[in-house]
Amino acid sequence: MKLAALILGIATGAASADQAPLQAVSAVEYLPHEVLFEPPGTDDPARRIVRIRLLAPQIVDQKQFGFDVIESDFQALCESEGLRIVAESAPNAREIVVSVASEAMPFGESAPNVVQYFDLFAVVDGTCVWGGL
Repeated sequence: MKLAALILGIATGAASADQAPLQAVSAVEYLPHEVLFEPPGTDDPARRIVRIRLLAPQIVDQKQFGFDVIESDFQALCESEGLRIVAESAPNAREIVVSVASEAMPFGESAPNVVQYFDLFAVVDGTCVWGGL
């Protein structure tokens, strides 16, 4: 799995502890972790990216909740949470990255015991179009 390229500026927004888990297509519950905007404070639509970071402790069991099981969740999470965040906080966004980890990790880091998946979507006419990661 490729790590994201070097990021020059990131604005973070930690999720509220009282926020309800998100559900998509599979039986996995996703806990909002944080939202990152790249680059912060710009109105340049060609460079605006929204990263939605979610926690799903269940995915540590890759036999039961492997990528093949949760793959369709990424599209659903982009359409629901991603487009909501774009509408509320990043109207110039052109890309949404949905990432899911089995436990909280600092952005851009990995650990052998932490399962992480992510997928990229373009924002086109108010929808999420899979970017083919």
